[in-house]
Amino acid sequence: MTSAVEEQRILENEKELAGAWASPSLRFAKGDVTAISPVLERVLLEMRQTGVPCYAWEHLKVLLLAKLKLALDQVHAGDKQTPTPGVGWSPTNRNNRFDERCANVTGLLNTFEGPPFTLQRLTEIIMEPEKSYKSLHKLINALEKLLAVSSTIQVVNPRTAPAIVQQFRSPSPTEVDSPIARPIPQTVEGVGELDVAARAPWSGTETAA
Repeated sequence: MTSAVEEQRILENEKELAGAWASPSLRFAKGDVTAISPVLERVLLEMRQTGVPCYAWEHLKVLLLAKLKLALDQVHAGDKQTPTPGVGWSPTNRNNRFDERCANVTGLLNTFEGPPFTLQRLTEIIMEPEKSYKSLHKLINALEKLLAVSSTIQVVNPRTAPAIVQQFRSPSPTEVDSPIARPIPQTVEGVGELDVAARAPWSGTETAA
């Protein structure tokens, strides 16, 4: 059972997510934003810390798309190694224009009908993109690989998520019967074997995707 404070926090998160998704102008859904509210940043931080999606995926996906676009713009603005307008080459996209490759990355995220198994690592990168990647083309390469995963995880009720995360961090996480313990296969065409580290939602360490 959640405390009154926790319940208030959950209700605030749900209201803000629903409002961003249902915006009449659809600016948020299109990624046409310059900042994300503290409440929505808190939602991102929770996913970064736990790897567990706790709200409607259609709402979370809109938030992730907006944050992804902001991260790409941030690194693009500070990238001194990349000639304008090109951003390098990758095996998954031979076009080297910034807008084309950004569209490819957001398109990959849009294809997911549920949270990708690499959600935690994805959230880490888009919240602090320059911590790991100073070059825009390296950032996009990493994002493309993270979004080329073949599995999704299920959304968990935010009121029960803390208990589930605690179970996963117990000595025998594989014995836990929970939706996020059973990734759902999802096929992504045109990609090969991945080499980007993806953090499993029940652990504090990184595993190979």
